[in-house]
Amino acid sequence: MSWSNYERSMKLAQQCRFYTTEGGKTPDEIKKAEKLLGVQFSKQYKDFCKNYGYLSFYGNEIFGIDPDNLEILEGNCVAYALNDRKVYELPRHYIPIYDYGDGTMAYMDYSALNKEEPRIVIMGYNGSKYHVIEITAEDFGDFVLGLVQDELDGCIIKIRIIKAYDGSLIS
Repeated sequence: MSWSNYERSMKLAQQCRFYTTEGGKTPDEIKKAEKLLGVQFSKQYKDFCKNYGYLSFYGNEIFGIDPDNLEILEGNCVAYALNDRKVYELPRHYIPIYDYGDGTMAYMDYSALNKEEPRIVIMGYNGSKYHVIEITAEDFGDFVLGLVQDELDGCIIKIRIIKAYDGSLIS
C-alpha cells in the first residue's frame, strides 16, 4: 500500500490492450462530486480523477466522476452512489469504483481509512441490504495495480496458449 503502487498502476495500465482514459476532471468538478457524495476523496483517487478521469482497459473500467451527468450510472461513481443510496440504502461511506459483472462491485470504504486512503471492499446486495464479502485491497492504487497485473499476466498466458495451440503468435 503506497503512493508508489498507485503511480506504478497508472504507468503499467498504459501497456494493457484497449487502454483508454478521459483526460481528467477540473478541481471544481472534483469538489462538486465530493460535495454531492459527502466525502473528501483520498489523495490517490483525487489524483486519478484529476489526471485520468476514468480508466478502461480490455473489459475493465475503473469508475471516474461526472457530477454534471447523474442520469448515466455506467462508469460514474457519483451517479452510481447517489442512485444506490436512494434505491438500496447504500451507506454513505461506500463509493463504487468497479463492477465485476457478477452482481458484486468494488467500493472505496471511507469508514476504514488506512493511512488516509480508503480500503477497497467487494460488496454484494442480497435483496435487502448491501453486505461486505471481502476486503480486496488496502487502497485504490493496490486495487488498480492488481487489475492491471492480472490483465498483463493474462495477455502472456493467452499468447502462450494461442501459440501452443496452432503454432503461430497472434499479437
